Amino acid sequence: MFQLYRDRPIFVLCIICINIVLSLWCINADPIVNNDAVTYLSVAQKFVDGVWNQAFTHYNWPFYSIFIATVSKLFSIDVSHAAYALNTVFTTLLTLAFVCIAKELSNNNRNIIIIAALVILFFPSINKYRSFIIRDFGYLACYLWSLYFLVRFSSTLNKTSLLGWLLCTLMSILFRFEGIVFLLIVPYFLLIYATKKSPNKKTILILLSIVIPLIFISIVVWYLRSKYTGLINDANASGHTVNGLMDLFFVTVNTKLNGQSLTATNYLWMLFGNIGDVVYQLLRRMSIINFGLAFYAYKYRLVLKKFLFNRIWHIYVAINLVILVSFSFYNHFIVSRYTLATSLTLLILVPFAIKHMLTWAKESNKFAKYSAVFVVLLLTIESIDKLNIENKKYHIKDAGAWLSNHTVQGERIYSNNKLVIYYTDQNPDINLNNFYNQDMLHELLDLKQTNQYDYIAYSLVSSYAIDMNFIQRLQNEYGEAIATIPGQGEQIIYIYQRK
Repeated sequence: MFQLYRDRPIFVLCIICINIVLSLWCINADPIVNNDAVTYLSVAQKFVDGVWNQAFTHYNWPFYSIFIATVSKLFSIDVSHAAYALNTVFTTLLTLAFVCIAKELSNNNRNIIIIAALVILFFPSINKYRSFIIRDFGYLACYLWSLYFLVRFSSTLNKTSLLGWLLCTLMSILFRFEGIVFLLIVPYFLLIYATKKSPNKKTILILLSIVIPLIFISIVVWYLRSKYTGLINDANASGHTVNGLMDLFFVTVNTKLNGQSLTATNYLWMLFGNIGDVVYQLLRRMSIINFGLAFYAYKYRLVLKKFLFNRIWHIYVAINLVILVSFSFYNHFIVSRYTLATSLTLLILVPFAIKHMLTWAKESNKFAKYSAVFVVLLLTIESIDKLNIENKKYHIKDAGAWLSNHTVQGERIYSNNKLVIYYTDQNPDINLNNFYNQDMLHELLDLKQTNQYDYIAYSLVSSYAIDMNFIQRLQNEYGEAIATIPGQGEQIIYIYQRK
């Protein structure tokens, strides 16, 4: 980054300013926090308040919240503003890392550097999440900088670059567990491809082939146990016998298969289905146009010319895909933004494809020129269109404000939407000590435990089938809704008060 700033200081300052403007635009267009933000902000508030032991109790990987709390303390701002500021820094670092990688791979080609900056600044999947308070941007920034140092190492074989890779990879672990996978596996392949033959090389590789899987399995089991303890308890409470992670896996598989027998064929179909889900979400995050350009650059080897970086790039793509498929197979779902690391690794090829296409168009016939203009126009329209962010959650904040104004201290509120509770009372204990979702509300009604709450805020969205029987049960318990907060489309929140 320092080399980029030394060579092009105005360019770097422009990237920083554009990042700030884009973040402000997206946050202003979508100011309602996302669901995950409630946990991060509540835990961060615990750190700000000095109750660290409670923060660690509620969240076992709280380093993102620690960063938020640190920024909040340093600049005397509330935790939500601190989170937005922190994420703007992370997206800026992410952007600069992407441009530095393009600079290194293109031997400082001015045109490719400019194209790379435009591609990453207006990449729809980054701008889609700029208003989200999520740890992903911290992870992705460290991920791309670690990849940059490997690009440097592949060019210079300078071991200082490996130190940079190590520091960035260690930092990435603070945000997402996946960083541990790269920390363990990448050195193994660097030893294979980046070191000369020596008498001890084969022995070291054999030892690492045994030690790395053992360490990896131990860490994964520890992490999964701590992460899924709550789900194991919930499964036991619902009548299943679950003693560990494998029992939990079989229970969720059985539920997904609607009680069918667990045959090898069923597992195979599930695996193919999960691979299909990963590919679909990857294409969603990249877009068909960018994926096509990346494939074009890959096919004609516009980037992956150096042997060592070629291997490193393939290893990174492969590790990401294995992580995604494994996550999808165990959890039976995949969150779209989890594919961003893979998307950005593939996106590295796109600026080279665009540069090659424009050069080809300049030297070819009118058809080539029109084709190049058409592709660039499609990319531009797609990028601008994704900046037209529409917020459909204002009614949630309005419902929270209504409850805050119409309830008194000590009255208890429950909602199937955790954001309603967050905007009613941002007390960390209230947000962290209870589950707020549709299933839990059903369970409370079934067990006749809703009478412990003075108010119920029932959120209906277009993705839910309107359960008239369920609404009738709420009315029997609480009477007619005392307030109705309409949202966009079919979204609506009914507020009930205990008789």
